[in-house]
Amino acid sequence: MNPKIINLTQLNMEKVIREYGEEEVIRLMNMIIENNKKMLELQKMIVMLMEKEEKKKQDQRRRQKDREQRRRE
Repeated sequence: MNPKIINLTQLNMEKVIREYGEEEVIRLMNMIIENNKKMLELQKMIVMLMEKEEKKKQDQRRRQKDREQRRRE
């Protein structure tokens, strides 16, 4: 089976099972599920990193404002 992107919502599972065999279909579906889990984990990590970066920027802006305020006084 050549690797290609397919729309899983349009698959006729009976036809796919007949064409590739039940064991192969199960193996491929398990691979898809594992890949989806990994993508979700990576997306979660990206969101966490983005939140950390934003907090860091906010802290830097706050410190800068504090410094400016102290200079004025």
